[in-house]
Amino acid sequence: MAENTQRPVGRPRSEDVRDRVVGAADELLAEIGYLGMTMDEIAVRAKVSKKTLYRWWPHKAAVTAEVLVARADVRAIPDLGDTRAELLVLFGYIDDFTRARDTFTRLCLTEAAADESGVLQSFLDVVLRRRDQARAVMQRGIARGDLPADIDADALLDLWNGYFVYRRSFRPAPVHEDTVRQLVDLALAGQVPRLPREGGGPHAVDG
Repeated sequence: MAENTQRPVGRPRSEDVRDRVVGAADELLAEIGYLGMTMDEIAVRAKVSKKTLYRWWPHKAAVTAEVLVARADVRAIPDLGDTRAELLVLFGYIDDFTRARDTFTRLCLTEAAADESGVLQSFLDVVLRRRDQARAVMQRGIARGDLPADIDADALLDLWNGYFVYRRSFRPAPVHEDTVRQLVDLALAGQVPRLPREGGGPHAVDG
């Protein structure tokens, strides 16, 4: 059973200690991965005592969860009055999020999630915050009449993110700007996944 990840009550934690521990763990995740990282190594790299480390983080999964939160890059996409321009900005954010080192770190976090459910929840929280910003772009596009009202925003975002992740993690290959522009243009032409129709119909999905 997973251990409790709640922080102890009492004296507030030093932000300097937090920054050093998170920074040390971030470096170790990139260098040796989650499975190879130990609490002892985190303490040595962060220059803190093991007693201090364990006071605030009961295990390395709890430290890893905090690394994810600290590294989360959740940016609002400005209303540019132009859906195509906003979707290109969105693709830029996806591009940044799936850069090689970030992808490798997330793979480490996937290992951590199997060890401690709190890590998975931290990851999901970040994903949901990013997804909310992306949905806002699509809602503006719908309001302008640029995107279909029944667009399945989650399915489309999964496809776009999956394309970048696959290219960056499993089939190393460049992501060309022309391809990104084509994907945006397909969306603006209505070539997107659609939400199931109520009561069945061509777009209904069983189960």
